[in-house]
Amino acid sequence: MPRTAGATKARDKEARILAAAVRVFARQGYHGSTMATVAAEAGVATGTIYLYFERKQDLLVTLFQRHFNEYLERSRPALAAAPVGVERLRLLAELHLAFFAEDRALASVFQIHIREPDPVVAEGIRPSMAAYFDLIGDVIGTGVEAGAFAPDLDVRLARQVFFGALDETVTGWLRSKRTFALMSALDPVVGILARGFGAPSTGDPS
Repeated sequence: MPRTAGATKARDKEARILAAAVRVFARQGYHGSTMATVAAEAGVATGTIYLYFERKQDLLVTLFQRHFNEYLERSRPALAAAPVGVERLRLLAELHLAFFAEDRALASVFQIHIREPDPVVAEGIRPSMAAYFDLIGDVIGTGVEAGAFAPDLDVRLARQVFFGALDETVTGWLRSKRTFALMSALDPVVGILARGFGAPSTGDPS
């Protein structure tokens, strides 16, 4: 029983450190922050943070891995239950935008550092990103197989286009000087992607 309580306390403290890191990195930037700053934000001693994360790179990598892997775990069953084609593509876009819309600070950290040149960070987040691109490719590929998208659609290129469109949408939302709901971009973006992927028009031609 004490061991279980200790493990729970350790997980809670790690979660507190990760949440503090998001706030600090969003406010000061990853490169402008220190482990001591994150520790102070989390309300723990600087030495304590090193019990959980050996380096600042490990902290950033863990942020990506935890949040992206949880996102993927939530998304896969929802997507599997959705109709193949445009509806599944729309759901994937909705999940992507909602993931970032729910935490602007986290969105800021992810958008800035998703292309982090530090090789330790880049290698650390690569598996999560590869898994996400596989998921995007599966959504598009099954749509092609079902005849929902153009039969000659290059799935590898299309998944890059999908990610790029959503990535730019989130970046534009973060940088915009006007306030607007990120989810308001969902239907326009999906409409452009669906047409670009060769989905049959469902509108009234007249």
